[in-house]
Amino acid sequence: MIKFSTSIQLIKNTKNFLEIKYYSFLERSFSKIGVFYGWGRKRSGLTAMELAKKSTTFYVLLEDGFIRSLGLGVDASPSFSLVEDDVGIYYDATVPSRLENLLNSYDFSSDLLLLKDARKAIDLIKQYHISKYNNTPDISKDYFTQDTKRVLVIAQTAGDASLEYGMLDSFTTEDMILSAIEENPDAQVYIKLHPDVLSGKKNSDIDPGNIDERCRIITENVNPISLLKYFDKVYTKTSQMGFEALLVGCECVCFGMPFYAGWGITTDKSKCERRTRTLSVEEVFAAAYILYTHYHNPYTNRPSDIFDTIETITTLRKENTMDKKVYFFGFSRWKHGFVRPFFSEYDPKNLYFINPIFSTHLKLALKKGLDKDAHIYFWGRKSFPEIERFAEEKGMKIYRVEDGFIRSVGLGSDLTQPYSQVIDKRGIYFDPTQESDLEYLLQNYDFDNDTELLQRASALKEEIVKNKISKYNSDAVKALNFPKDKTVALVTGQVEDDASIRFGANGMTNLELLQTVKKKYPERYIVFKPHPDVLSGNRVGNIPQEEALNYCDEIVIDVSMASVLEAVEEVHTLTSLTGFEGLVYGKKVYTYGMPFYAGWGLTIDERTCERRRRILTLEQLIAATYLLYPRYISPKTKKLCEAEDVIKELKEQKDALESSVFLRIKFKFYSYLSRISQKLLSLVA
Repeated sequence: MIKFSTSIQLIKNTKNFLEIKYYSFLERSFSKIGVFYGWGRKRSGLTAMELAKKSTTFYVLLEDGFIRSLGLGVDASPSFSLVEDDVGIYYDATVPSRLENLLNSYDFSSDLLLLKDARKAIDLIKQYHISKYNNTPDISKDYFTQDTKRVLVIAQTAGDASLEYGMLDSFTTEDMILSAIEENPDAQVYIKLHPDVLSGKKNSDIDPGNIDERCRIITENVNPISLLKYFDKVYTKTSQMGFEALLVGCECVCFGMPFYAGWGITTDKSKCERRTRTLSVEEVFAAAYILYTHYHNPYTNRPSDIFDTIETITTLRKENTMDKKVYFFGFSRWKHGFVRPFFSEYDPKNLYFINPIFSTHLKLALKKGLDKDAHIYFWGRKSFPEIERFAEEKGMKIYRVEDGFIRSVGLGSDLTQPYSQVIDKRGIYFDPTQESDLEYLLQNYDFDNDTELLQRASALKEEIVKNKISKYNSDAVKALNFPKDKTVALVTGQVEDDASIRFGANGMTNLELLQTVKKKYPERYIVFKPHPDVLSGNRVGNIPQEEALNYCDEIVIDVSMASVLEAVEEVHTLTSLTGFEGLVYGKKVYTYGMPFYAGWGLTIDERTCERRRRILTLEQLIAATYLLYPRYISPKTKKLCEAEDVIKELKEQKDALESSVFLRIKFKFYSYLSRISQKLLSLVA
């Protein structure tokens, strides 16, 4: 079935919720289209309904869910929720909707688990002040100085579709305000303006300059739940805030017919003949927020639910990331654009890359606004003593960033876009001199109670081996024929000035590793694979071929690591990621340094780390390393995604590269240009 939509493709993560093929309304060949999608009662929704009628097929209308995002929708804040309706749409009370049908017919009494979840979610909403938008502060505790009864009138945005379709029966905002005053003579009446109005993005359905003098206007943009807790009663036309008032225990008077009116939990000035059932607040909540709404976490790009949504919004809001200024130190200039997609929790205009020429790092950062509330990121294990002292004095945490373990098609030293990064608040995975977030996960994560994660890890291992995925994925896949009468041992070359060698192998060289393996295992057929960055001339660590062949039987180049791993029985390495990949491929792995995957009972290790006391399974190691620790972005969209998505898209890139002579030439040409750029940049530096 091919699905249809048009302007909803502008809603950034609609595709996170639905598999939609987008067409233009200018197209006329709709014979194969089974479902037409559109956005609410906007033009796309109305057109989808019209086309579905003409084609005698179906339509589905979409709208934001009731817990939408951290920031405002008009500011394009990533959305956590979406509703699909194949009957109408929830805010149009003039006709039925799928939500209304649920509320009319669902057997809540036999679904005790649903109601339990509803009560739990309501408690969390009240505890953490979760609303449709979640970027505003709680109202100040001393805002209301008088201990008196308070009534709130909720204003909305002019032209809101819920007002047009909300069965207001000619009631005006002035009628609502007058009723609030007359029906509550012993209370102070307040008026709350819509956040889109306060942000200057939209006009209000009420003229703030022409309000009854007996009312007070709340002009502060504050969290709705925190505000509603100070009121006894609210008046609204069709605002969702009226339902949030019910959640915190307020009485709610509705002048229109929002989705929650007509079920016996509100005082209604209008009437909908279709709604004759009496329901509880928990039942209406369960239908609207759980049964009717789809959730997707835009920051992890995974299907979600209401509890994950509340938890994620609470965490992000606690960190206040959207308003934080972020400072990056040690990031090469070519990395600036590449790393931005990995930090989508921050406002892009608040990201500062500090690369001074005529100043110090600290002076330049201070000039750009560095203060104690900022977030600081270092690339890898680079050191910036001035910044570190500043952070220590201010009580700030320093995060370290590095490429992840499934990186790209092409070398990092060739300036290719990475599709995974790790962000570590404790240390960094390749430095065993201190604990990293990855080591902490491996030592402490409760894998036994996360069977779904381990199933993902097992499936991921199969996909990696089947699709021959490695870190860089640029070398050709070839069949290798090594002797059958000897144990074939792979020795991996590394970049000798790499931080993982300095911190994890005491500066041991590639030649020393080869000599050690040859001395300890003279009967092995030793295959040496130099590091691709070394072969490309971008990094140091080369061993002349004649010298290397004194300690190995064969040198392999221009062939993928996956091809080599399939053909050998052992991997011998200092700290290379190849050792971990060897485990994934089911090989025996010997380590001579202390890489992140050593010390857990899966490798034969020359060294020990006292902090690593746990015995792990391979699936547990894979789960932490590939699934829990890194962040991934899609090679196609550059949006956050999961490891499985990256593997699928990298496989497509590899297949395209291998099948096209033009792409291979283009790839090598850009690699050549990048090496020249690297040399020029080093000269400038």
